[in-house]
Amino acid sequence: MARLIVCGKDGQPHRIVEAEGKVITIGRSSENHVQIDDLNSSRHHCEIHETSGAFELVDKDSRNGVFVNGHRVQRGRLEAGDKLEIGTTILYWDRVPDVLAHPDEGKVTKNIATGIFSPPGDPTGVVEHLSSVLQTGRLTRPEVVAAAVELAPTPRGDEPTRPRGALGDELSELRRLLQLNKTLNSELNLRRLLERVMDTVIEVSGAERGFLILKDGGKDDPDEFKVKVSRNIDRESIKDAREKISGTIVREVLEHGRSVLLTDAAHDSRYSGRESILSMKLRSVLVVPLRHRERVLGAIYLDNRFASSRFDERAREQLELVADQSSIAIENARLFEENARQREELQHAKEELERLNQTLRQRVEVQDRELVRAREALAAHREEVQLRYDYSHIVTRSPKMLEVFMILDKITDSSVPVLVQGESGTGKELIARCLHYNGPRQKHQFVSENCAAIPTNLMESEFFGYVRGAFTGATADKMGLFELADGGTLFLDEIGDMDLDMQTKLLRVLQDGVLRRVGSKEFKRVDVRLVSATNRDLLALIKEGRFREDLYYRLNVINVLLPPLRERKEDVPLLAEHFLAREAKQAGNPPKAFSGEALDLMLRYDWPGNVREFENEIMRSSALSKETIRPEHLSKTIVDGPLDASPGTATGARIRSLALSGRTLKELVAAEVDEIERAAITEVLKRCKYKKSKAAQILGVSRPTLDAKIDKYGLSRDAVLTD
Repeated sequence: MARLIVCGKDGQPHRIVEAEGKVITIGRSSENHVQIDDLNSSRHHCEIHETSGAFELVDKDSRNGVFVNGHRVQRGRLEAGDKLEIGTTILYWDRVPDVLAHPDEGKVTKNIATGIFSPPGDPTGVVEHLSSVLQTGRLTRPEVVAAAVELAPTPRGDEPTRPRGALGDELSELRRLLQLNKTLNSELNLRRLLERVMDTVIEVSGAERGFLILKDGGKDDPDEFKVKVSRNIDRESIKDAREKISGTIVREVLEHGRSVLLTDAAHDSRYSGRESILSMKLRSVLVVPLRHRERVLGAIYLDNRFASSRFDERAREQLELVADQSSIAIENARLFEENARQREELQHAKEELERLNQTLRQRVEVQDRELVRAREALAAHREEVQLRYDYSHIVTRSPKMLEVFMILDKITDSSVPVLVQGESGTGKELIARCLHYNGPRQKHQFVSENCAAIPTNLMESEFFGYVRGAFTGATADKMGLFELADGGTLFLDEIGDMDLDMQTKLLRVLQDGVLRRVGSKEFKRVDVRLVSATNRDLLALIKEGRFREDLYYRLNVINVLLPPLRERKEDVPLLAEHFLAREAKQAGNPPKAFSGEALDLMLRYDWPGNVREFENEIMRSSALSKETIRPEHLSKTIVDGPLDASPGTATGARIRSLALSGRTLKELVAAEVDEIERAAITEVLKRCKYKKSKAAQILGVSRPTLDAKIDKYGLSRDAVLTD
């Protein structure tokens, strides 16, 4: 047989509940076997289960838990004399063996007042005195306590001895404070920390309601405060929490940094007549400050509206300890969040600065594009007003190119020789075609030839033709370039690469207007307009003795100088649109477009290969993109920008080194050209996986020329692809 002794609020035994059946339920609900009138208990707080004569306590996930001899127990075996604490309610577990539970055997007597059974022949009066202690709360005979310890059941070998009495309670409180300190300092989220502090305080104090208050005042009212967290006994937040507390008491605690304990607020002389206290019908109130380094951060406010003397000095001491630990944790969390907020503000400021810089760059870029469009509009206007002939197949709106067109307008109708000078890729042949197809010779042949592509020993026969039997392999008569272009225009590109002997023969044809085929004795008169082109400095070649001066003046009757693409950047968007439209038409797809960033990179690049390089880049980027060409689709050279040959750079250092090598300028230039040419061909072959036709297309040369360059530099498949 076993039973529970339930003590009242005065600490005296109130009633005894016999353990009948396998389960005893305990809680605030009337459905329980043991009903506890305590707001700190849950409706179904815990149960006691019997198994084979042993009794086990089981916590039913209660809010405040069950403490057995000062230790919180979730599930544990009960022994006779164990003290159970549920909120502010105390119960004692008294288990008596069945053999002693029968009064008719004369072995057990029962104290009716306390309900405690006494073994026979109790010479020291242990049980009787314990009954007196329960009734009076006073320990008058220490020797009886010693006897009680002797009579106490010995713990089993597999169970640790649990400390009992005041020492055990203090150890339990210490453990709880250490655990609380560990828990609080592990939480760095201020909101969650405040909630955890409040829930812990409600749990250990037995308060009906709790409020965690922090100072929230400014310079005008430094003592203004704000209720950050509020809880009732059921861990529910309290609506309008600010109206449920006494502002007078709170301000006093915040101002002086001292705790306030009221056992009966309505009748306390210190606050008599306070309307807020009277209207709230406050009874028990305990408010302790949250202090950190002599600074009051806020306060913890507890009250009970239904019971007086709910809090005592010991409760205040415990709450002050909790408040001190909480203050440190709150300040740490606040500093952590402040640092996080500052880092976030710095990040936002950095992002805002980057955004403003980007906006500024975009504005500059927009202005650049608007300037380009303005130049285009101006050029278009000038073209509409002044130009006579159609130059629409030359894509440009550049004022410099319009000046070229104006020169062409004046010389198109004549037959005078024209020398077109400009860097490689600037479109010299297009100018020659304009002269031909806009002029009176448009119905006759336009013949184009690159002098650098004709071997020296074949140049005469290519230019003037030959008759059958003139040399081995000449099985039939063949017309030369001049005869083919009779009545039309002959365009000779790279005229500076022609050898001196051929220059002499060319000069004779230009002077007399007659030629003689190789192997023939007959002369034939031809009417040809000669347009020549070069990217070399012919005057420098004349000084070197590599070009005839008289031929130069014969060719350079009219000189047309084409600007490089870097000097007409306004044509970049127009050329890009033109080439993309052409690519789309050939592929049968909608035309692609450049993103603003990609177009800006194209505008910044100097395009040393001019329009030919630009066209190849358009083909490449278009093939790599889907709908919009972005920076990642452009060549690395364009994205990184042009090389800097200033003295302080690596390129500048290389140039200084070459200049001091002792070689002539011609040798230096030739060596550098060969090196650049070899590197360019190697890179393109590598990208094309050694597909020569595609590489020749990208490089803008013929397949035979590319094969010759590959042989010259020894660029075998293995050498290129394994490099």
